[in-house]
Amino acid sequence: MRAETIGDATLYLGDCLEILPTLGKVDAVVTDPPYAIPTIVATGRETTRSVGDLSIPEAAFRVAFDQWDTHLSDQGRAFVFCDGTSYPVIFRASFGRFLQALLVWNKMQIGMGREFRKSHELILHAWKKGTPIFSDGVGRADILSFAPVDDKVRVHPAEKPISLIIELLRVCGETILDPFMGSGTTGVACANLGRKFTGIEIEPKYFDIACRRIEDAYKQPRLFEDDPPKYKEVDMFGGNE
Repeated sequence: MRAETIGDATLYLGDCLEILPTLGKVDAVVTDPPYAIPTIVATGRETTRSVGDLSIPEAAFRVAFDQWDTHLSDQGRAFVFCDGTSYPVIFRASFGRFLQALLVWNKMQIGMGREFRKSHELILHAWKKGTPIFSDGVGRADILSFAPVDDKVRVHPAEKPISLIIELLRVCGETILDPFMGSGTTGVACANLGRKFTGIEIEPKYFDIACRRIEDAYKQPRLFEDDPPKYKEVDMFGGNE
């Protein structure tokens, strides 16, 4: 294990399941875990899937949520990125431990491939019973529209835009954990908002990138003010109130 301290960020290179038991309480987990669902290759060229495949990642996520439940404060919450296939698995793994809601990241552009192409990702919002629903008195839309990171500057294949993470952090407390840190976007967002950050990454290449990005973020003036956006509330069944 290797550890680096940069400003209010503590970064660990290693396996999160080994490092998490050594950590204290945090106010929020904001993370984008690996969530690919395995397939079974049958005879010839056929590739089949069965419901049983889902038990493999579900078991892993149950372990993860057990750890997060232990480390989250009494008013803690988690934001976990996923997709349409992995969402049922992550939902089941967290069910009973947390209250849950589904958020949608609208990327405002379509991807490649299918007839109906993906233009979004999903985010499981899980919170403890003591977590205030309106932590800062603001009601927010559950569809978050932010352009993805441009391919020309992307340093991680699953990199999220800093502005999107900033929006999630606005309702979180002061201490943030990302056990699947990747290239450190959550840490950069924390630096911009003045939050304390703990990040864990198992891949040395991305750990080094995260250290550099977070160090650079601390050298820059804060790019975002911690003022929540304003939303106009409407009656979804009968027009404006």
